[in-house]
Amino acid sequence: MSLNPASANCYIMAANKFSEQRARALRHSILAKLSGQSTKLDVFPESVRRDHPNRKLSSVIDIRLDQIIGTVSRDTDFDRDFRPLGKHLLDRWVNVFVNFNPDSWSPILVHKVGEQYYVEDGHHRVSVARSLGMLYIQAKVWEYPLPQKKSVSCEQVKCCEEKRTKKAYVRLSLR
Repeated sequence: MSLNPASANCYIMAANKFSEQRARALRHSILAKLSGQSTKLDVFPESVRRDHPNRKLSSVIDIRLDQIIGTVSRDTDFDRDFRPLGKHLLDRWVNVFVNFNPDSWSPILVHKVGEQYYVEDGHHRVSVARSLGMLYIQAKVWEYPLPQKKSVSCEQVKCCEEKRTKKAYVRLSLR
């Protein structure tokens, strides 16, 4: 397959953009390690069941790219800012970049917990969109109810305090 000069320039420009983003990610990773921080992409929380009976799928909506904080499964391919980490991502990333037209992109698929999103499908589109300074991207969203904190009644607290007091009294009296 031969490329015309205009197409070749687009691919070269996209490959350069990929290399720039990857270099930034690697540089940022080194600096973060020196300061004890992590640049690792968050992973969908284990405490939330993906097959939760009360989850619901929304229609296609625009979501803010800065609210996408993680992934369902590809935490070693991109950093926290969705910059590519590996050379193996080059071809797909360049292809998405060269064919950039957010109106023709299929929506990404994300899982929403609270106000944060985790990507299941569309990592390269998120990466390219962020590298181009976009603020929003279209997505299909699985929404999950926030995990409920167990409420504790006053009677339960009093009972626990009484048990602790009795245990402390028993320990002291045994000495």
